[in-house]
Amino acid sequence: MRGWREKETPPPSIKMQKSFLPSPLLFIILSTLQGKNLIHDPYKPECVLRKMPCHPKAICQLDELSSEFYCRCLPGYDGDGISLCQAPAFHITVSDASVCDEMGEQVCLLHVKEPRVTFHVSVSASANRRSPSVIWYKFYTGQSPQFHSYRQRLGSVGDRTLRRRVGNRSRILTLLSIQDDDFYPNLFWAEVRLHALIPKTLGVEAYDLSRFQLLNPSGLRFYFALEGTSIEVGPFLEGDTAVLRLPEYLHLSPSSFVQWIKEPRPLTLLDDQAVIIADEVEKMVISGLTESNFGYVRALVYDFHSEVPGRVLVAERLFLIKKDVTKTCEGSRGERSCRCNPGFEGRGVHCVDINECERKTALSCLSEATCTNTYGSYFCRCPRGLEGDGLVRCVDVDECTRGTHKCNQNALCLNTLGSYVCACQSGFIGDGSRCTAKSTWSPWSPWSPCSVTCGIQNQMRIRECTHEESGMRCLGPSADLKGCPNLRPCPTNGGWSVWSPWSVCLETCSGIKKRLRLCDSPPASRGGLPCKGEKEQLGLCHSSHCAVDGAWSLWASWTPCPVSCGLGVVRRSRRCNSPSPEHGGKNCSGHGYEEGTCGFPEALCRFLAEPSESIVPGKLIQ
Repeated sequence: MRGWREKETPPPSIKMQKSFLPSPLLFIILSTLQGKNLIHDPYKPECVLRKMPCHPKAICQLDELSSEFYCRCLPGYDGDGISLCQAPAFHITVSDASVCDEMGEQVCLLHVKEPRVTFHVSVSASANRRSPSVIWYKFYTGQSPQFHSYRQRLGSVGDRTLRRRVGNRSRILTLLSIQDDDFYPNLFWAEVRLHALIPKTLGVEAYDLSRFQLLNPSGLRFYFALEGTSIEVGPFLEGDTAVLRLPEYLHLSPSSFVQWIKEPRPLTLLDDQAVIIADEVEKMVISGLTESNFGYVRALVYDFHSEVPGRVLVAERLFLIKKDVTKTCEGSRGERSCRCNPGFEGRGVHCVDINECERKTALSCLSEATCTNTYGSYFCRCPRGLEGDGLVRCVDVDECTRGTHKCNQNALCLNTLGSYVCACQSGFIGDGSRCTAKSTWSPWSPWSPCSVTCGIQNQMRIRECTHEESGMRCLGPSADLKGCPNLRPCPTNGGWSVWSPWSVCLETCSGIKKRLRLCDSPPASRGGLPCKGEKEQLGLCHSSHCAVDGAWSLWASWTPCPVSCGLGVVRRSRRCNSPSPEHGGKNCSGHGYEEGTCGFPEALCRFLAEPSESIVPGKLIQ
């Protein structure tokens, strides 16, 4: 429904009609922060009816062109949607979830408190793969349905702003200064890809987030949403008039378009109770406030932006219409017509909170409970390990039975009043939260086999000291030896002793000498073989001054035949040096030089093939 302009007379109250936003923008944030099931599959009964069961990581979809149903893998998964939906090889998430004020499936909400904010993501891989590329985007929500939404690649050549910085291998995005168009429902997201197919020169492009993407977030994309501090107005009583003046908090250009949204809580633009209550008004006047009017109202400002071609969200403000819970008035707001509500005190016009914890009211907390004052009331909290209302009972919680203890799996849990004790089981040592197995000997290994049938050989067995991480040592040896049983002595073969010295030579140059050896090292026994070889050795007596007769060496080879036609002469020789005569010994008898003939008679040369240039004609030897 359209609202009214500032100069128009507003009706006594606003009747809110449920009207979804033109774009399903942040259903992902709504669903994840409220803990809803993110696999949104409204057409599942249709696929089941057609006996087409989809894969657990797929949903049933309707083809708008053919009006046929089919199975489609969730974003990031690849496959036919029926038998296969292969999980993505990578998963991106926020590096430190503690920086998020609220955390959901693939989304991080930050309440901006500083003029600078940093988004940091990490990427995990399901297998050993090379590092993927991370691309950062800023998403501008368009004024639907007249204008598209847009995404701007950050860190690209076209991104010339100096207030955004991408670093650490694209794992970190820093906003050096935060502007109005950075807040929700505009978004930032990091997207992981194995190959960065988008050119670096591409800066801004029209991009409308589909319901399929929003209702089923992919592990390949992680969203960041910024939320500012809400503007509190009031407190008001039912029947009062609340006025929300947007120009007091934001400059509006003549071309801007303002849309007012009623939200049960922040970040619920697409909740069943989130409604559009007015368009094109700069001031919201709500008269005759009712219980449903209290809460959050968000003003969305759409206008043309210098960095994107269409009309997109350039600013927003979140108002909180507070209810005065201190008093109840009937008619006027005077002392006679107003009274303070329970938990408050005063004359009716001005009521202040009663600190029940300090005043020790009749319904005081138990002695072991802690009293905590709240605005208009109080509550009692039982000490840790006990449960109850703190007023009339605080009973022990049996953490051991409930399974809420933090004992080690190798420890026993013993419940005590208000707490529990962990004790490591037998065979383990530790404080109960950590139990390490004691070091003990493993069982002995089997004895090693005997590889001989006679003689002497040992068998061995070993054992290991287990759980060295306990820091304990095992007592005793890690190895054990014993002799092989039932081995008979092996046969011993005889072995010669060393040779005795040579006997004395009676004649210096022509006598004979002798030496002996015995088969006793060891002697042959138990069927062993006797010694092989001679036990006696003879030798000639020889002195260095005895006469040595000369002896010829072997003939040398004949010299090559010098001719190939005719007869030639060849020669050979030998020397008297084997041995040479010494100390008056005789010279070699005979001659040391010989000649012979070689070749063919010249009369036969004509029967040979024509001689080449290498053939030398010979001469006849007379």
